[in-house]
Amino acid sequence: MRVFRKASNTSRREAILQSKVQSRIMASGNWLTWPELHALLPASVKGRSDSCPDRLLEGAIFSISYEGVEYFPRYAIESRSLAVAQRGMQRVIAVLATRMSGWSLALWFESSNSYLAGQLPKDLISSDPDAVVKAAQDEIGGSSHG
Repeated sequence: MRVFRKASNTSRREAILQSKVQSRIMASGNWLTWPELHALLPASVKGRSDSCPDRLLEGAIFSISYEGVEYFPRYAIESRSLAVAQRGMQRVIAVLATRMSGWSLALWFESSNSYLAGQLPKDLISSDPDAVVKAAQDEIGGSSHG
């Protein structure tokens, strides 16, 4: 019985931790619903799809589901041209998607990264995409970091 109780407590602790992580990520304010994201897209991209983000954004951006709503990271949009799949984002997703998806990607982008001198990948994706791609490669390659 003790083992069963420990497993139950572990599952409960993991659920609490997951909930806290999700709340922290959502509290960052860096997330857009599809209508919000769609409104920011240039007209040339908008014409392709008004209601289906999957076809339009495949491989160029990732999403997370929170309380039944799909959200997309604001930092995946080039601030100067508002184009989806800014330099580097698609390359980073291609690297990390081999082992991560959704919430794991969100946590990676929103956490300090020793490969980036403690900076957040989301803060550097526009200004230094090559460094973020390299950090993603190092992450997947298994180098230790803290």
